Amino acid sequence: MSGHSHLEGMNLSSLPLRGIRVVDACIYWAGPMASMLLADMGAEVIKIESIQRIDYLRLLGGWPTPDGYEWSAAFNGTNRNKYGITLNLNNPRGREIFKRLVEISDIVTENFSPRVMENWGLHYEVLKGINPRLIMLSMPGFGTTGPWRNYVTYGPNIEMVSGMPTISGYPDGEPMMTGYIADPIAGLMGAVAVMTALQYRHRTGEGQRIDMSQMEAATTFMGGPIMEYAMNKRLQPRRGNRHPVNAPHGVYRCQGDDQWVTITVSSEEEWTRFCNAIGNPQWTHESRFSDNAGRCENHDDLDILITEWTCQRDKHEVTELLQAAGVAATQVLSYADTLSDAHLEARGFYETITRPVTGTHPYPGFPAKFSETPISIRKPAPTLGLDNEHVLKEILGMTADEIKRLEEEEIIGTIPQGWPYSMDADEAISKLKDIYGKDA
Repeated sequence: MSGHSHLEGMNLSSLPLRGIRVVDACIYWAGPMASMLLADMGAEVIKIESIQRIDYLRLLGGWPTPDGYEWSAAFNGTNRNKYGITLNLNNPRGREIFKRLVEISDIVTENFSPRVMENWGLHYEVLKGINPRLIMLSMPGFGTTGPWRNYVTYGPNIEMVSGMPTISGYPDGEPMMTGYIADPIAGLMGAVAVMTALQYRHRTGEGQRIDMSQMEAATTFMGGPIMEYAMNKRLQPRRGNRHPVNAPHGVYRCQGDDQWVTITVSSEEEWTRFCNAIGNPQWTHESRFSDNAGRCENHDDLDILITEWTCQRDKHEVTELLQAAGVAATQVLSYADTLSDAHLEARGFYETITRPVTGTHPYPGFPAKFSETPISIRKPAPTLGLDNEHVLKEILGMTADEIKRLEEEEIIGTIPQGWPYSMDADEAISKLKDIYGKDA
């Protein structure tokens, strides 16, 4: 790579991906998650939006207000450690600047439907001609080939076609979404794919294109149920919180509003420990609970009896009592609980970061700790167009007059076009859908 990271005042010399530059054209969650992980590991990631169509993830925030597009918690949590510039790729001049960045970069990431980069003339064969060592990660919903290639999709749709909801939920209920898990799955796999391609380039000097279907990424996590059907022609049923062979196994209500503990018993020895820990009430001696087969058969009644005990106690008390007895149990933490969790605090997982507009908050850190190359949050998510001047002037060598002309021609900027912050909420939502609701 020609050029170095320019994160001012920050020591990147020890980071694993120091010296790697990424041109990031991703939007929403899956693609930005992949580029965020690369940025965390030290890559210089230049996130590209436009004032005509900002990253739609910004809309999940506190609009309509003058700075509402900066208040999306999802955007702020998925774009740390990145530079942010605006660049209108519908404009030939914008595409020319994009190509100049590609020429001096190592990686391009994008998660549009395949036709978007093709329509812009920025597909792999073109970019490879500019930079033969380029690695390009393309993350469309359904891959770049096949009859669904041009379908536009989002995390919930991906989850549905992966088969996950068919095994998620209660036995007598409907299939359930797991909570947008398809997006971070695809993001993680995208980052791993890029790291693999970097290793290949390190050995051979050759770049390559990565065609990564988000549908296939999510479906990979269905290996067990898929092979169960392929091998044995059995469809895995929905089990709720039950285990296929062990009982008791579930989530039990505790004292307080929406407070829970999870408990699992996987052997007769653990069942004896559990009974002793809760004081051996009379029902624990009933013959129907005397072995695992009986407990499985009478799991509904067992859950009621266990809940009568847990609901009288604090979830932390239940956890400590059962764990001390050698029973697998832990409190169910809310997102708010994790912010003050003593274990995460002891490991230094959360990092306090100050960001323009939104202020100072704790952020989830990088999940792996490297002994020789420690990773941290060095830069908050960029405000819209924050690094236009830095990237265009310091990296591409453009003059102040050239940058000013780009602003005048609305190729770059820092305020989204048509931001309807003066309207009432209903009118603003309608306007935002008109502007941003269609695919690029």
